[in-house]
Amino acid sequence: MKFIHWKELSDEQKNIRLKKVFGATAVVFIVIIVLLLMRCEGCSNDSTKRKRDFGDGKGHSYGEEISGADIFNDEYGKGFEDYTLVDSQTDIDAEQKRKIEEEVLAKKTLEEAESKKAAEEAAEKELAAKELAEKKAKEEAERKALEEEKAKKIAEQKAKQAAKEEAKKAEEAKLKKQKADAEKARKAEAKKLAEEKRIAEEKIAAEKAAEEKRLAEEAAKKSLEAARKKAEEDKLAEERSKAKLDDIAKRLAETSSEAEKQKLLEEGVKLAEELAKSGIENDAAHYINAQDAQKKKDYKRALTELEKAIKLNESNYLYYYDMGKLQYMLRRYEDAQGSFLHSIQLNNKFPPSVYNLGLTYVKLNNEEKALESFKKSVTINPDYEKGYIEQARVYNRQGKLEECVYAYDKMINMFPENTSAIMELGSVYYQYGKYEESETQYKKALTKLSKSEEKTLTLYNLSKVLYDDEKYEEAASYGWNAYDERDFLLNDAQQANITYNYALIQEKLGKTDEAIKLYNEALQLNPTHIKTKINLSALYMTKENPDTDKAMLLLAEAYKTNSEDFSINNNLGTAYMQKENYSMAVSFYKAALAIKNDDEDALFNLANAQVKNGDLAEAVSNFTRVTSKNPENLEAFVGLAKVQLQTGDAQGSYKNLLYVRGKNPSFRKAEVDSLIALIEDSL
Repeated sequence: MKFIHWKELSDEQKNIRLKKVFGATAVVFIVIIVLLLMRCEGCSNDSTKRKRDFGDGKGHSYGEEISGADIFNDEYGKGFEDYTLVDSQTDIDAEQKRKIEEEVLAKKTLEEAESKKAAEEAAEKELAAKELAEKKAKEEAERKALEEEKAKKIAEQKAKQAAKEEAKKAEEAKLKKQKADAEKARKAEAKKLAEEKRIAEEKIAAEKAAEEKRLAEEAAKKSLEAARKKAEEDKLAEERSKAKLDDIAKRLAETSSEAEKQKLLEEGVKLAEELAKSGIENDAAHYINAQDAQKKKDYKRALTELEKAIKLNESNYLYYYDMGKLQYMLRRYEDAQGSFLHSIQLNNKFPPSVYNLGLTYVKLNNEEKALESFKKSVTINPDYEKGYIEQARVYNRQGKLEECVYAYDKMINMFPENTSAIMELGSVYYQYGKYEESETQYKKALTKLSKSEEKTLTLYNLSKVLYDDEKYEEAASYGWNAYDERDFLLNDAQQANITYNYALIQEKLGKTDEAIKLYNEALQLNPTHIKTKINLSALYMTKENPDTDKAMLLLAEAYKTNSEDFSINNNLGTAYMQKENYSMAVSFYKAALAIKNDDEDALFNLANAQVKNGDLAEAVSNFTRVTSKNPENLEAFVGLAKVQLQTGDAQGSYKNLLYVRGKNPSFRKAEVDSLIALIEDSL
């Protein structure tokens, strides 16, 4: 249902609706009046009627204003109950009848009013619907008229626009045709001019081309001639460079002068760089570069350069020779062997290849093949010194002293100024315990040497030979000379060895204070020199007033460096004996014997430590081992006899003491005699 606002109604519609509202209001008002009259009839002041008690809350009190809303909203619903008292049943019935009639009349009146209202509302709705329909129809007609008018205007505008566009197209077509005609004429004129120009240009170009061709042919002839000359010059220069490089390569292999080698290398590298810039690959250039890289210890580059040289020229024996040397330096001995053999196949008259093959066989533990190669090298070149000395070294390693000495003598006779061979022969004699012969060779070498590192080392070696030959005074003389000239040695460790050697000789000569001073000096040069620490610790413990703490400090440092050294463990045992820590002494003596289980001194020391530590049974056992090993060790027999007395073996003790008296009656005579007397008194 659609609602219509008051302002949308026409004046006629508004009057009709106002009349309906006023009519309905009047009907309602009448009904309310009637109902009020009916309800309040029982509330009159008639004295014949019984007064009502309104205390039950169901009625209303006098003077209360009543409204229609109160009646219709009463909680008791339809109608009212009349509580007016009557005197008889007849009166009651008549009253009831009257009430019913009034109610029926009121109801009928109300229904008629409602029916009339409903009819009016229906008529009003019908009128409103009719008016609404008429309004809609009118609006629809107006809308259609407007749309038709609008469509008509649009059609007129389109027609006008189409006409304008058509006229415009016609004008444009006309202009286009005029323009096309003008362009066609222009092109025809341009084509004519272009054709004329082309003909003229072709003529000029033909003349120019002919001239250029002539000039180009002349230039080509000149360029070709120049290129031919340059190529010939470049080829000659290349050939000269290659020949020069080949010559440098050969001279490098032959010269023994380092200065000459350096000069040749610098010249060769420069030539190789020039060839490389020209884009020319040359095997000799790669060989020179390999030599330069090897000198700079860039062995990887040296190998690469040699591989390039060999790839360009597989018939050059020098390339394989140098390849073998590099492989030897890199400890690739199998590869080196192959390279040297290949070099020899290409040139079997080149001693260095044969000699280096011998050195390679040494590394491969094939001494016979090595000896064969060294002999072959001197067969090729009898003046090849290195071949002789290596033969002697092979014989020495094989333990063939006679052949070794013969090889050295032969070489020394051929090359009397070769002091290295003389000193090596002296070392070989020393190795075999032939001190006199060794001494002779070292003294012979000294006559040929001026002050130098080599001479200092020879003095040092000679002093060691004399020391071992128990020529201590003479050893001290040469030891002093080596010590005095130690500054020729740039290596602190070598200087420490020479200082230690001289200290050892001084100690042997009983010059303890001088020895201690020299040992300390050696430690300043080389703080890790273990032998110095061992010997110095022993001197500190054997002084008149032993300095055991210093000795133990030195031995502790040495022990950290090498805990498996026999002397360190033995000396630590002695130090703990002086400190009266006998259990530790026993421990270190046992450690020393675990390293050298047959050492008599360590076994004797252990037995004494065990006596002090109360390990008497073990002491007896170890003293017995010493006396069994060495029947001349009377100290061990006395020690054993004393322990046997403590363990109750008087007969065993008596027997050992009699043995000592029989061997040497003056040995510890007072002590031995008193012990024998004591045992005899108790028997």
